[in-house]
Amino acid sequence: MSAARTSMLKLPSGQSIWLSTAEWIYCGVAIAMAVGLAATLIVMLFDTRTIDGHASVWMKPIKFEIALAVHAATIALVVSLLSESTRNGWMMTLVAVAFLIACTIEMGWIILKAAQAQQSHFNMTTPFTRFMYSVMAFMAIIIIGAAGAVGLAVMSDQGFLGSLTLRIAIVFGFVAGTILTLITAFTIGGKLTPYVGGVPLPEARMLLTGWSQSAGDLRVSHFLATHMIQALPLFALITGRILPSRLSLALVVVFGVFWTAISLVEYRTALQGKSSVFARLIP
Repeated sequence: MSAARTSMLKLPSGQSIWLSTAEWIYCGVAIAMAVGLAATLIVMLFDTRTIDGHASVWMKPIKFEIALAVHAATIALVVSLLSESTRNGWMMTLVAVAFLIACTIEMGWIILKAAQAQQSHFNMTTPFTRFMYSVMAFMAIIIIGAAGAVGLAVMSDQGFLGSLTLRIAIVFGFVAGTILTLITAFTIGGKLTPYVGGVPLPEARMLLTGWSQSAGDLRVSHFLATHMIQALPLFALITGRILPSRLSLALVVVFGVFWTAISLVEYRTALQGKSSVFARLIP
């Protein structure tokens, strides 16, 4: 065990556990996002400004704080299942450090623009905002790419501490989720808008998500792709506890294929300018 790459955490019970640098970073990001979320919610109570006349200026920071907290916590849990040599290796540390830097830049810019009541994404009003749009895209690749890197590490790690079913679910979810997220994100970025077929009016949006109920919205497929990273491992954990291992493994594969198919169907539906099935069925 390398002292340079691990440190001890004292539990209330008096027990000690060793966390790698990568685990500390991912846990730290998750906690920071949770604290930031609480602070943003408080600020939003007093700051009633809106962007485009329909959404609070603080809504985007809130969405990103929630998403990054869940994303970082998920990766931290998976890294903890890697063998000691892989968990403490330079590659996992490098990926985690890059993830931390990317999250700091991404959230810093989003919060700054929210405070200025300006768009953080698709903002092409000045040369600097256009430059930052490119920077943000690169940071997003690092953030989602961290999951793909950890998924590949799970695939190759001979000392992985989880079951075969959980290993397959993580590799499938992390790698496929990363690829699908990049596809949907780059499509949105290239179009400079998530909408296809017109920008929806405030009354034609879902209440919580803001997804369009009147036109194509690529954010639906982007959401499904990103949260495939959590959905498949969670599904494997649940089925693995209540079903025989072979049946659980088969269901995980079927569920992964189904989730991938739904993500692609929603992607194609949005490109055709049609609203999501979810947006049509859920108010």
